[in-house]
This record gives sequence, structure tokens and C-alpha cells, in this order.
Amino acid sequence: MNRRKGFIQLLIMMLVAAAIVPSGGREVRAAAAAHPVSVSGGYAHGLAAWSDGTVTGWGYNKYGQVGDGTSIDQFIPKKIAGLTDIVQVAAGNNGSFALNAAGEVWGWGQTYGSYISNDSALPYQKRGGPAKLEGLQQVSFITTDGIAGVAIRKDGTATLWYPSYDENDNMRMKVRYLPLPGITGIRSAVIAGNDALFLTGGGSVKQLSIYNTTMGRIRWASDPVTVNTLAASGIKQMASSGDNAFLLRTDGQVLRWNKTLKAPSEIAGLSSVYKLQTGYNKLYILKTNGTLWQWNYNSGPLNKPFQVKGAESITDLWGSTGSFGFVQDKKGTLLGWGEGFDGGLATGSRTVTNDDSIAVVQVQTPLTFLVNGKNVDFYSTAGIIDGKLYVPYSSVFKALGVKMNMTQSNPDPKFNNYRFRVWSFAYGGTVIHIKASDPEQLFINGKKTERAIMLKVLSDTTQFPLQDICELLGISLKWNTVSGEVWLGDSGE
Repeated sequence: MNRRKGFIQLLIMMLVAAAIVPSGGREVRAAAAAHPVSVSGGYAHGLAAWSDGTVTGWGYNKYGQVGDGTSIDQFIPKKIAGLTDIVQVAAGNNGSFALNAAGEVWGWGQTYGSYISNDSALPYQKRGGPAKLEGLQQVSFITTDGIAGVAIRKDGTATLWYPSYDENDNMRMKVRYLPLPGITGIRSAVIAGNDALFLTGGGSVKQLSIYNTTMGRIRWASDPVTVNTLAASGIKQMASSGDNAFLLRTDGQVLRWNKTLKAPSEIAGLSSVYKLQTGYNKLYILKTNGTLWQWNYNSGPLNKPFQVKGAESITDLWGSTGSFGFVQDKKGTLLGWGEGFDGGLATGSRTVTNDDSIAVVQVQTPLTFLVNGKNVDFYSTAGIIDGKLYVPYSSVFKALGVKMNMTQSNPDPKFNNYRFRVWSFAYGGTVIHIKASDPEQLFINGKKTERAIMLKVLSDTTQFPLQDICELLGISLKWNTVSGEVWLGDSGE
């Protein structure tokens, strides 16, 4: 009996020791995988803040709203440089914002991002990264419509921020900050049309106009202040889309408010709601049983909430100003669903679904490319299409020592003498040519093969199947789909 007890104790000690990794004479506990703590979607881009304080961005990127320093659409999330200790992100239309643990706020994207000219690598597509909003300190919560925003300070007061332009130079923008009086004890806020709604610690909801409709401008400090009470108590969360705001009561019932309705009204058929968020004309609902529901509330009187497929054991929910949303399951996995065109769902490719087939998909992990043990970065997006890695021409091939070239084929009589692009890759005595016909044609050392090889287009750039090309050229490739690490060549793995 004593021998068995001793064996059990030894087994427990071994299990505990297995969680500790020695490093340089020190004991370092294995780091747990980061999980999302805040996610937000704009018109067609997304942001995620992670438990390790980092931020990733993805999707439509014309204004630099992804935050990677380019205006190139990114179909795989990229880590945003210069942001640490981030606890909340807020996206709206084509704008992006982040709040750190110290209460500081950063902005980028439309209006808040800078254009960088004459960059040698990206002469027309270089963008500035996140810029600090100097007028905001000691902030605990932010919300935005993509242009203006409301910051809740740690003392429970609110500040409105918005862009303003120089009268003599409409290209010079500065951010203005306006403290909003008359409301204290604020916990969170939403912007619904021309109004801001504030949720207090006591569960009441206050409403204040942030736009002077008479003068056709945003609120000034000299404008009269009228604070209305929409709910005296019993509200635990709010969400908004356009002119509509939705209030979640502590009993799980949802109320809807807009200027037409005047007072919040109860929505029939919605109960046992744990959390709510919104998309464009859509209400997203996380129920207490962990299921996800969607209601397209402006699609006709007979439209009713429906359950999103594959979304079970959900623990958190986030929305967008587009037609998509995000959830986290009990494993900490970040999932998305909806009409995530231009990469808004971060699945690795263009994804558009309709309401008849809406189901959750996993948001891709950022990719890290290691060539012969060294990290290789490139501006353009990578892609994961039909389970395969795709990369642009100017990505990892040069670092691998592959010689590349692009020419045109001879006139093809089968296609009205059209000349197709022909891409060549030469490495270690092997030369492959890919003729961009329909379907593509593959040549190995000058001989045509029947092997199928497919090119794709993402962000207006031809994408090449990396695994296929590495196999044909005899280059080692290993891909950890969990961590996102891709090892190429002699990486010591």
C-alpha cells in the first residue's frame, strides 16, 4: 500500500515538473497560448487584441486600417508593430483604434492614418502605423463610428474626440477633444447615429446628442446640454448599428431604441440573452446556453432570429460595422461568420456567404516565414486557399535562392493568339515554368506535364502555391498550422 502511495506521489511530481521548462539555469513555466480579449470589425476589416497585449489586423486595407503599414488588403492577420499592453480594440467603417492598460488610445486608418510617399518598396501603397491620440489619458473604454469616438475615463466621465481640418489647408488634420458634461459614473458607451448612449454603473442609460443638426456640425462646447434618461436601471450591456441601439436587461430581455421609437421598446421573442452585438442592420445574440443567433432586423416584418451553424459553447461575442461578427469558444478559439468579403473574416481568402448557409469559420493564425532559420517579412498578403499556402512572387523565393523570371508565351492560336504570362522558378538544377492559361500549364525542365497547378489572385497580386513549388524544386517545407510558423529550407527543424 505504501509503495502504491509513493508511486502516485512520484507520478504527480513528474506531471508538475513537465509543465516547467529549464532555460539557462532558470525555471520557466511554459507559456499558455494567447486568447482574444477584444475583437472588433469595421466595414470589411478586423482587429483583435490578445491576452499577451499584442494586436492583429486583417482585411480591407485601402486606408491602412489593418495597421501593417500598407494599403494592401491582408487576407491573413498580421501583428501590428508598435502596440503593446492593449486591452481593447475598436473598429468602425475604415477606422481603427486601440486602448492600452495605461489608459492611452491609438488611432490609424481613414482620417487618422498618414500617407508616405516615395517609399522605395511601396511608392504608392505605404501608410503610417498607429498614432497616439495625445488628448486621451486615463481611459477605460472606447467606442467609435469610424470617424468620431467616445472615450470613457477611469473616473467615469466621457470625452468626445473627432477630426478637424485647417481652414487654409484641408489636408492638415488634427484631433479635437470635447469633455461631455452632465453624466458621471459611466461604464461604457455606444454611438447611435447623432447620439451617444452611456451605460452607468447603476444600470441606467443616458442619451446625449453629439451632433448639432441645426448647424450641421458636430457638438461644440458652447452647445446646450440636454441629457435624457432612456432606462433608469436594469441594463447590463448596449450595442448599436446606424441609428439603432439595443439594450440588454439583466433578465436577458432585449430592448430596441432609435429616434423614431422615442423610448426603448421590448423585442418580442428574444429572451435568455447573455450578450449582444451588432453588424450592419443585424443584431447578433449570444444566449445563456452558449448558442449564437442572428436577426436581420431591417429585412422585413417576417424575418426572425436564426441560429448560426457550428457556433456552440460560445463564451464571448463581438460585432462590426459590416455584415460579419466574431465569437470565442470555450477553447479560446477565435471564430468568424457572415459576409466577410475582402478578407474581413481572415480565412485566408475572399469569403462571402449568404444567410442560408451562414456558419462559423476559424480565423487564421498569423503566418511567420522562416527561411534557413531567419525570419522573412513581405508587404503583400499571403493566403490559405483550399488548405494550401499561397504567397506572392516577391515573398520568400529570393531568400531561398530561387531565381525567378516572368515572360510572355508565344501567341496561342487556341485563344485568339493571346500571349499568356509565363512564370519561371529555377533552383538546384530544376527549372519550372507555369503558364497562366486556363487551366494553368506546368513545364519541368522544358517538358510539359499533366500535373495540375493553380494560381490565385489576392489583393490584385498573383499568388503561387508555395507547397507545390517547394516540392517541385526539392525545397524542404514544414508548416505548423497551430502556431502559423512556416519553415523553409535548412531551418534546423
